[in-house]
Amino acid sequence: MTFALIYHDVAPRDARDSVGFPGPVAGRYKLDPADFERHLDAVAESGAEVGLFPDGAAAALTFDDGGGSAVHVADALERRGWRGHFFITTGKLGTPGFLDADGVRDLARRGHSVGGHSHSHPTYFGRLPRAEQLDEWRRSREALGEILGSAPAGASVPGGFFTPDAAETAAEAGYGWLMTSEPESRLRTIGGIPVQGRYTIWASTPASTAAAYARGARVQRARLWVEWNAKQRAKRVSPSAFEAVRRLRARRS
Repeated sequence: MTFALIYHDVAPRDARDSVGFPGPVAGRYKLDPADFERHLDAVAESGAEVGLFPDGAAAALTFDDGGGSAVHVADALERRGWRGHFFITTGKLGTPGFLDADGVRDLARRGHSVGGHSHSHPTYFGRLPRAEQLDEWRRSREALGEILGSAPAGASVPGGFFTPDAAETAAEAGYGWLMTSEPESRLRTIGGIPVQGRYTIWASTPASTAAAYARGARVQRARLWVEWNAKQRAKRVSPSAFEAVRRLRARRS
């Protein structure tokens, strides 16, 4: 059983738009560097064994999007003897705020796991027609394969909207395993590949909560599960209304 945490970029509050996707919604997922260090310290103090999936580690730290702060994040992990998962939006490679090909190669050379995060990062990946999902996975895997010399084994679903089609098309594109944003630790097999849930970290998430997720604390995981499922119902009923509320909350935070 692996307790996987989802981080994104790390940047000071007044420089959030300098890395990763810009805007207040994306900014809600970006931690201040000092807060990120506190998170890592808390995870270390929790006694959780941090490693890579699917190698059997109790806790895995994952970073979505492929933003430019990934190299500095890797430095922080390595100071503690850890390696992380970095999932790359390949269509953004080399653009302002994102890693370029050399940065991706550097992460892999240093022992971190590099995987796909789709090509264009659709907000509602699971709502795309199967042909478009397959194209997103294929383009991401082929692009990373060209950079790394061999195609990556794993990927993560962008946007947090997962359906079985996402796993089935990822498998068809050649990925061997997939991570979602569903807050659960139970490993499932969907579409013939392992599918692992993860626990989302926001800029406002206390370090103690991140440590609780990493060690598998049931109360904190259950709270996130209830919150996440409420959001999923809202997304399915009216995606446009959900996005409007999310943007409003982001501007106020």
